[in-house]
Amino acid sequence: MVSLSRFFRFLSLPGLGLRRSADRQMGQIRTAMLSLLQVHGGHSIQRVAQRVRFAGDLEALWYLRQDVLTALSAVDGEVAARRQMRQINRLFKGGLPGTMGPRTHQRIIT
Repeated sequence: MVSLSRFFRFLSLPGLGLRRSADRQMGQIRTAMLSLLQVHGGHSIQRVAQRVRFAGDLEALWYLRQDVLTALSAVDGEVAARRQMRQINRLFKGGLPGTMGPRTHQRIIT
């Protein structure tokens, strides 16, 4: 007979730890995005904030970056908005598949 503690230890190994880590990362990103948006008012800002609040996973938050950038650009200007978003972009490090990260553009030499 398998002991109950051994069973729970089995359940708490790799997958659960990774899930908690992903949840923590998602919470940090969500909080950072909402803190940038809460400084400003307006219907369009509040609509974006609501979408950030209810995003279901890290990938959804990744794609909402553009909406947050657009909303901030309308209020603060594009340069300031991009500067603010840099810190949020860093929070995604290690949480997304390699194909979803920022793209580096390479010059093609023929």
